[in-house]
Amino acid sequence: MVDKLIISLTVDEGKVVRVSGPASIEVLSGEVLVAGAVFQSSSKLVISRYRSYGVKALKRSELKVILGDGGSLDEPQQGEEVIDLWVRLCEELVNLRTDLRVIIIGPPEAGKTSLAAFIANQLLQRGREVCIVDADIGQEDIAIPCTIGVAKPKDKFIWLRELQPLMMKFVGCNSPQYCLAQFITAFQEVINDVCRPGVDLIVNTDGWVSSYSALELKQLMIRMLRPTHVLVLDDELFNYFRNSFKGYGFEVLLIPKPRFVRERSREDRRYLRHHSYLKLFSNVRRVELDINKLVLINSLVLTGKELSIDELSNYVKIPDNLRNGVIYASVLTNTVNIVLRKGLRLSNEEVVCSGGLELNIVNEGDEKGLLVGVLDRNLRTVSVGVVERVDYLNKRIYILTPWGDEVLGLIIGRVRLNEKYEEVGRVVKCIL
Repeated sequence: MVDKLIISLTVDEGKVVRVSGPASIEVLSGEVLVAGAVFQSSSKLVISRYRSYGVKALKRSELKVILGDGGSLDEPQQGEEVIDLWVRLCEELVNLRTDLRVIIIGPPEAGKTSLAAFIANQLLQRGREVCIVDADIGQEDIAIPCTIGVAKPKDKFIWLRELQPLMMKFVGCNSPQYCLAQFITAFQEVINDVCRPGVDLIVNTDGWVSSYSALELKQLMIRMLRPTHVLVLDDELFNYFRNSFKGYGFEVLLIPKPRFVRERSREDRRYLRHHSYLKLFSNVRRVELDINKLVLINSLVLTGKELSIDELSNYVKIPDNLRNGVIYASVLTNTVNIVLRKGLRLSNEEVVCSGGLELNIVNEGDEKGLLVGVLDRNLRTVSVGVVERVDYLNKRIYILTPWGDEVLGLIIGRVRLNEKYEEVGRVVKCIL
């Protein structure tokens, strides 16, 4: 067991210290600014091992800092912290207008999430109503990965993961490059729901900016949002978006980013995703759904024309010893879908297929753990679920979901979870 290091220190007015987690801070006296929020005497903050914060003394302050294993406390060099610059940005935003619509764009680990929290806290401090949209579907902090999460904070916070999701819109994969149509649909739903008079809106985006397709998506998000400000945490990206939207009527601003950002490893990111899934699926119910009465989106196998084994033989020729292993078959456009009993294997080379047709061969049980979106009567995503199994004979799907109301439909995702709610890979073919 690693001993914790307890440090008592005095921070003079205007000075900044940087605390990296795991750590806790207790304000014994004075007043400090952290993540755009003001914390006064008797305040206590807990800093995750994945986060680092500049702590600025607004008054001479006495602090008690407890560092866990891997935590650190240091005094940043000149220009490493951008607290004062971000405060001035927030003052300009507030003074310019109400009903702000801000979108934050930048590469990975540039400080986008930190900036979103900073602006939100500064607005809350001024009595504004704030809505945050976390559109980083790979490292979603408000809801779970593969969704766009929305929160309306009522009090100060230092990390988006502290907020309770007001809504989540299912996308189905953990990077928009694999599901552009689903991402755009979900983002449009969110914008339609949350853009209201008197509400300041902050949109946090993912770090996918390294290709022209990625930049096209960010352009489309800007057009859909119609923001008052585009905040960019990168020189090259700033020039690109400024040149793209010159004369349109909103401001594209280059925002200084912290020189020190606590980068997260691949393992760190995997752990955080797992923690998000665990939190959401901690209280679920088992729901039995009738396939014949269920809306199915992004399904290939279950929405095609069902084929009997004799009808299937009109499309493909299967070895006689495997015919009894086919438990379900369908055809949709030019694709023949075959579901085999668990454990059986059938390669495309073993099947003689009619000209121009493609084969999609899956096994019973492949669907287990597949992440799905839950639809209501208006075909809007209201929650998520995990497929437990499919009964092809009786046309039933069984899912686990925290959603307590009626399920009218499912959006089939491309991410599979194991029984511990850990991601076990992206599904590259349609298995439902």
